Amino acid sequence: MKKIICIVFSALLISVAAFAGCSMFDGADGRDGQDLNIYDIYEEANAEREKQGLPQLDFLGFLKEYLQYDFEYDENKSLQTVMNRSLLSAVNVIATFGYNLSAEKSYAGAGVIVDLDKSAGDAYVLTNAHVVYKEDAYPNTAKAVSLYLYGNDVFALSPPHIDGVQIVNYSVTYDLALLKVSGSELIKNSDVRAAVFAESDDVYAGEPVYTVGNPGGTGISVTSGIISKESELVALDFASSTDESNIYRVMRTDAGVNGGNSGGALFDTSGRILGIVNAKESDPENENMGYALCGSYVKRLYKLMRDGYRSTSGSYGIRRAVFSAEYGYSTKSYFNNDAGLTEISDTVYILGDYGGFRAGDILKHIKITDGGGTAVEDRDVTRFYNVKDTLISARDGYKITYTVSRNGVETLINFTPTFKNMV
Repeated sequence: MKKIICIVFSALLISVAAFAGCSMFDGADGRDGQDLNIYDIYEEANAEREKQGLPQLDFLGFLKEYLQYDFEYDENKSLQTVMNRSLLSAVNVIATFGYNLSAEKSYAGAGVIVDLDKSAGDAYVLTNAHVVYKEDAYPNTAKAVSLYLYGNDVFALSPPHIDGVQIVNYSVTYDLALLKVSGSELIKNSDVRAAVFAESDDVYAGEPVYTVGNPGGTGISVTSGIISKESELVALDFASSTDESNIYRVMRTDAGVNGGNSGGALFDTSGRILGIVNAKESDPENENMGYALCGSYVKRLYKLMRDGYRSTSGSYGIRRAVFSAEYGYSTKSYFNNDAGLTEISDTVYILGDYGGFRAGDILKHIKITDGGGTAVEDRDVTRFYNVKDTLISARDGYKITYTVSRNGVETLINFTPTFKNMV
């Protein structure tokens, strides 16, 4: 079964700018300090709860706990409100490439604003690498990127848009790209918002979700569905195969995904980012099979790209910590009676002696501390992919402490990170 990336070829010439398309997420801009509404207060309350180590609240839980307000509500109307706020975090992305001296091609995708300084007109936008990278173009990266906000993404003559967008970084290995907007008057005078990531890395089958994207390059729109599968591997062929670069760990959803949705966000019903849409099943006999990069590593990669942790070659790409010991895993599923959900758990074990590891050690926990001793990651290993995802947070000078079970006894193993260039 072949997967196809969800981008739309929009124009042969850059002068044709009518094909705008991109998508973004929902979140509050906490930097303005004015014109607060109840949703801004809700997001600030959750930010404070995070500092205190308390679980995040959905919007209705916030109303009940902080306002002692209990009421009957229309669930569909509530979700509609959340979806409409997410539209303000969405952008259409138009990337233009040069193919020779006389020909240019433009492609439409989607993106999501994940950081915003509205007063300065600055924003960071996540999208897919395949939106701004084409292996058959020269150079491979887009020569120009334009963004269109919701409401300015329709096919009108010369709609207002943001030019001069910087490609900060991208990784073919993860099919993720980070864009930066600086000093945009359009952003200053708009109601755009930054999206926020879901706090938990855990996603379960059956969870209601929605996407905001740019299907067919026709403008920002919403589709809804559920998580069909919380984690699987798919292959895409938009770049030459090098190491892991064409195999991606994704979530599957039955929410509508079409060409042009690439780079748009997959949201939970509280309007928080669960992932970034990047592909769909191309076999016409297989319907309702869309894919999204998992938020558990996307949110960590965003910080890695934003901090400028580039490949040592100086080219686009990122330098990521890796787990050098060889390991395997075995899987079991069970029904969690407390949560009412079916869960999958992995036993991750070491296959051979390496450093302080011994064959047969069972990996239980990973803690990463920065140079000042502050914990940046502190999590149990319950799935094999927790290892790679968590190590994305490591930097030069950090320390990694692995907890393993060895013959039933917990043992701590300290490491300095080992890095690999991920292009």
